[in-house]
Amino acid sequence: MRFIVDLEYGADGVHGLVTREGEHRAEPFHGWLDLLRVLETPDTRGYPWDVP
Repeated sequence: MRFIVDLEYGADGVHGLVTREGEHRAEPFHGWLDLLRVLETPDTRGYPWDVP
């Protein structure tokens, strides 16, 4: 998966927008941990309780 990250760094930390490949809507983030959350790929393997 590819991402376009529009990152701004200032006195109050980082913020910006992340656009996933194939999507037209950007998702905002505020801070490094929030950026990592946005970059995580969704788990599409099924429901957690299906895994033994």
